[in-house]
Amino acid sequence: MTSSDDITHAEHLKQEQDHFRWRQQHLEALATLRRAEAALMLHEARIVAHQAEIARHQEQIAHGTAHAPAVDAGEHARMAHDHAHGAEHHAGLLDAIKAVAAHLDGGEKP
Repeated sequence: MTSSDDITHAEHLKQEQDHFRWRQQHLEALATLRRAEAALMLHEARIVAHQAEIARHQEQIAHGTAHAPAVDAGEHARMAHDHAHGAEHHAGLLDAIKAVAAHLDGGEKP
């Protein structure tokens, strides 16, 4: 090989190594996006369950235990705690997704 061929060969090798690394990083990023999607779905499921519990509680308050079983104080406290934790998780996840969207849209701030 000539000196020029050696340089070209070295450049090609470096580029190929970059491509392997980038593809690995892309696959890892896609896996993370899938995890984010799953987290959103799980949060949606928890929201639906919480809404059902709120509706049951409201029915019990409005019409008594003949319409819906009473909610004990511990269950009510757990729901309030879960709601607060869900709000924090919701805000953090959406901030991260907005940052990705801003990057894809050309670096604009969310």
